[in-house]
Amino acid sequence: MRFEGNLTNHFNEKGRLGMLYQIYGMVISSDELFPGMIPSMEAKPDVQIRFSSNSEHFSLPYDWYIQWYIPEKEPWLSLAKIDNGYILRFNELADFIINKNGNEIICIPKPRIPENTIKHLLLDQVIPLVINLRGGEAFHASAVLGPHGVIAFAGPAGSGKSTIAGSLLKEGYPLVSDDCLTLLEKNQDIYTIPAYPGLRLWDDTKAYLFGEYRDKSVAHYTRKLRLDIEEKPESYSIEPKPLRRLYDIVNSPETDERFDIVIEKLSPRDSFMALVRCAFRLDITDHHMLRRQFHFLGRIASRISVCRLTFPRYFDFLPAAREAIVNDLKNLDN
Repeated sequence: MRFEGNLTNHFNEKGRLGMLYQIYGMVISSDELFPGMIPSMEAKPDVQIRFSSNSEHFSLPYDWYIQWYIPEKEPWLSLAKIDNGYILRFNELADFIINKNGNEIICIPKPRIPENTIKHLLLDQVIPLVINLRGGEAFHASAVLGPHGVIAFAGPAGSGKSTIAGSLLKEGYPLVSDDCLTLLEKNQDIYTIPAYPGLRLWDDTKAYLFGEYRDKSVAHYTRKLRLDIEEKPESYSIEPKPLRRLYDIVNSPETDERFDIVIEKLSPRDSFMALVRCAFRLDITDHHMLRRQFHFLGRIASRISVCRLTFPRYFDFLPAAREAIVNDLKNLDN
C-alpha cells in the first residue's frame, strides 16, 4: 500500500521541534505536552512525534500482516507496511504512522478520543514497538530496583506484574518501569533502561496499596489508574542498572486454584521461551529483526537468572508473595 506523500516532508511542514522528554533511554520531541514525563536538555531528539487530524491519506484498506484481537471483540491493533514505514491502527481510537528509521511518528486520533487515551497508546504501546524497530529490545515487564540490581516481572496481561512491582515500590524499592522494560548489553552485563515515572494499577489495587495517593485515568476504556510518582524522586530510578533476576508470572486456570506461592528456577531453554513471550516485536515478517532479537534473547537467557513465579491473585496473599520474592533475592549471589 502506497502512502501519498513523504513522511519526512510531512514532519518538516509541521513547524517547531516541540517539547523534549527523556523516556526509555531516548529523547522524544512532541508538539503536545506530556505531563509527568522527565524533560530533556538534549538539543537533538531521537524520535519526533507530531499530532495530526488529517486522516485522508490513511483511510484506505491495508494488507495487515498481523492483527491482535481482544476476546469476542473487533481487532485491538492492526499493523501494515507502507512505502515509508509502518501504520499501526488501534481500532476506533487512533492511527500511528512510523517511518522506516523509527525516528518519526505521526499520531492521527479518531474524533472525540480523549487526550489521555492517545498519550497512553503512544507511551505504552507504540514507542515500545519503535524501540524494536530502531534496533533495541523492549519487554512486557514491570521492574523495580533492589539492593543487588533490577528485578523484573513478566507475564500475560492481568498476571500481576504491576501489582507486584507496586507492592515492592511501597516497601521502598524504586520503580524502573511499568509494563515496558528496555534492555541493552554493556560490558558483558544486561542493563535496564528506566522508562518514565508512572505505574498503572487497577483501581482496587491502587486503593489497596496506595490509598489516596495522587493518580489519573490511564484511558477512557479502562479502570486502570496511573500513579503519579514524578514528585517523589526517591520512588523512581533514573540511571541504567544491571538486571539481576526476571520472574515469569504464571497465570492459568490451574494456578488460579492454587493457594501456595512457588518460585522455581527455569532452565536456559525455558528462560529463552519466557523471554520470547514477553518481547515486543514490530514486524514478524522481517527475518533480520527476528534474528537480531532471538540472538539477544539467547544471551540474556545465558546470563540472567529467570524464575517461574506462581502466587494467588488475592490481596490477602500479596504480603506473603512479596516476602517470598525478597527472600529469594537473598540467594542472588549464592
